[in-house]
Amino acid sequence: MKKLFFAAAMLATLFTSCGDGKEVLFNGQDFDGWVLFTDPTSDVKPEEVFSVKDGVISVTGMPYGYMRTAKKYADYVAHAEFRWTDGKGSNSGFFQRVQEGDKIFPTDVEVQMKVGSIGDLMGSVANKVEAPGGPQRVLRLQEEGLESPAGEWNVMEVKAEGSHLTVTLNGKVVNEAETELTEGFIGLQSEGGPLEFRNVWVKELKPATGAPAPEVIPTEIALFNGRNLNNWTLFTDPTSDVKPEEVFTVQDGVINVLGNPFGYMRTNRQFGNYRLHVEWRWVDDKATKNSGCFQRVQPGDKVWPKGAECQLADGNAGMVVGLGGYKVEGAIQNGEFGIKPRIADAPSEKPFGEWNEADIECVGKHMIFKINGVVQNEADGEFEQGYIALQSEGGPLQFRNVKIFELK
Repeated sequence: MKKLFFAAAMLATLFTSCGDGKEVLFNGQDFDGWVLFTDPTSDVKPEEVFSVKDGVISVTGMPYGYMRTAKKYADYVAHAEFRWTDGKGSNSGFFQRVQEGDKIFPTDVEVQMKVGSIGDLMGSVANKVEAPGGPQRVLRLQEEGLESPAGEWNVMEVKAEGSHLTVTLNGKVVNEAETELTEGFIGLQSEGGPLEFRNVWVKELKPATGAPAPEVIPTEIALFNGRNLNNWTLFTDPTSDVKPEEVFTVQDGVINVLGNPFGYMRTNRQFGNYRLHVEWRWVDDKATKNSGCFQRVQPGDKVWPKGAECQLADGNAGMVVGLGGYKVEGAIQNGEFGIKPRIADAPSEKPFGEWNEADIECVGKHMIFKINGVVQNEADGEFEQGYIALQSEGGPLQFRNVKIFELK
């Protein structure tokens, strides 16, 4: 599996907005809002390749890979400053309009950062030329003194507007080209040698289609009021003699779930873009510890409704399951269910009896699943709205602090 590590789960707070319309992509402290990807055949973890030191991004250069924004952009001005830290310089790139499907060399337009050819354009660009000893590329203006010496900072800006790209290096326009890519992620590369990045920001000229930057509506909605299950629909296996209101009860401010028969409690209202917070814990160490938090549930109540399940089962919290024929990109079919394993290297669940926290963000068809502060999965589904549900499946557990932030 690809070593995909997502350092931030909340698209609503990915970036700091400046008064001049700029979004600060790197906050100087961590990788909130970035996806880290490196060669999946390497034993070196992505978070060992990309780190934060003294307020700058430090990149080892090996293995190959990149860090890319979690958000897509269409037309924009992207800014990054970089310097080589080994005294001689090596190779890297400033990726523009990166397409989905993480791989070592993704589909994109790379602004070359290799010493001696900083500003060349490679990838999905028109009017390529055959560069000596290398792949096809659009060569930069061949002038002396464009690059800062190793150890000194270079300033690079890329303006992507429609099909046209303009590259500025240290205040001078050094390249222009056309591309067929109209939107995508922005990335910083690891390819060969150590370097540092700082002052990474973007100014949007036009948002990506169907993916405007989500904004948090100030009001937090408590889906569970701590007293009763008003505004929820209870559904359990209709062949069982146990009534739904016996399976789901409220006591001492928490939701108690029997676990049998199978079923769920779902919101009466469907939601579009949102950030959901749910806390749960197991209450019988000898019983089956299985449940789920359903997203994008479609109308038509049945034991396995059509929707995306964030698995809460002991040892597998964060696994994504497509229920009722719900399609999850990258899922492995297992009978009637499509299963997308966790992308994190290890589970992040707490010991029996302690409260776990799930933070789930759904924007459009994209979903991000965070368990106890660790992103365990991200996936694309097939619907952009639906009900939210908490499951009864196998053993007793409790839920509390079920709340949601709606995103525009």
